Amino acid sequence: MNSYERLTRRLRNQPVDRPPNFDIFMTFAAHYIRQPLARYYQDYRVLVDANLAMVEYFKVDLLQAISDPYREAHDFGAKIIFPEDGLPVCEEPLLEDPANKNVTKSRSIHG
Repeated sequence: MNSYERLTRRLRNQPVDRPPNFDIFMTFAAHYIRQPLARYYQDYRVLVDANLAMVEYFKVDLLQAISDPYREAHDFGAKIIFPEDGLPVCEEPLLEDPANKNVTKSRSIHG
């Protein structure tokens, strides 16, 4: 049974050979292909290569191309620090007040 069959049969409440594997492997995936987390978070090619390795070597049923919201927040102007091999940190909030929808500073996603 392939991944597509496994998923569609499971959604239809039909028998499957095993439960579909949709685990998220971000840190493990980066380290598995010997890349630091900073590269995984900031370079889509590393993220994709790492997740392709999960599908190939661990029979994951869903190819995921995700990291975390810091990638998108950075693209929208949040000041994010990406440690070489640690989790990203937002240095200052993008909004001064969560109730206020205005951005703290004039920022552009294109620099």
